[in-house]
Amino acid sequence: MPTDAKLIELRQFLAERLPQARLGIAPARAASETLPTGLESVDRALGGGLPRGAFTELVAPGEGSGSAQFIHALLRHTASIGRFLTLVDGADSLDIDALEPEALAHLLWIRCRSTAEALQTTDLLLRDRNIALVVLDLKLNPAHELRRIQGTLWYRFGRLMEQQGGTVLVVTPQPLVSGAAARIVSRTRLDHRDLERRPDTLDLDFEAERRRVQEAEIRRTA
Repeated sequence: MPTDAKLIELRQFLAERLPQARLGIAPARAASETLPTGLESVDRALGGGLPRGAFTELVAPGEGSGSAQFIHALLRHTASIGRFLTLVDGADSLDIDALEPEALAHLLWIRCRSTAEALQTTDLLLRDRNIALVVLDLKLNPAHELRRIQGTLWYRFGRLMEQQGGTVLVVTPQPLVSGAAARIVSRTRLDHRDLERRPDTLDLDFEAERRRVQEAEIRRTA
């Protein structure tokens, strides 16, 4: 199906379905300035969680880097507080068998086949004030597609988040997002044996820093 037709279908879906869940999705304006991830060490390093109304980049290089487990933890926490997470799956890679029905019930999963399709979808979602939290997963997208992303795109997305109040976590294989308010770098190394372990027993190692990426961008443009 052509990309334009898919976007039209997505617009229709958002118009028909999201108003029914409005109270579960839209954050209160007076709420905390952060969105907890469900990973205590990450939330502590970021001062409470993902900065609202801004980008956070999760850099997860190589295989077994724990990016899927991070997304799962974020979804489980979001579901536990009765809210929804929108996943723009850039390479259609989500393993739904690894998630509980209770968590999946709070997931809007948009399956994409290319980076361009994922970015177009994210642009549309950020224009909807009902969408509070978007995960844009580009971890497995081809490097040649990621290199084509223009820096001005992140600036435009940032303006949309300022206007509509959305929050975006971008998952990438290497640093990619200019002007991110926070960056999380995975030091995790999992292997096939870890697939059989309970999520709370996995040795996940993430380093997080708040605002440093954003401040570096300001210094370069000053």
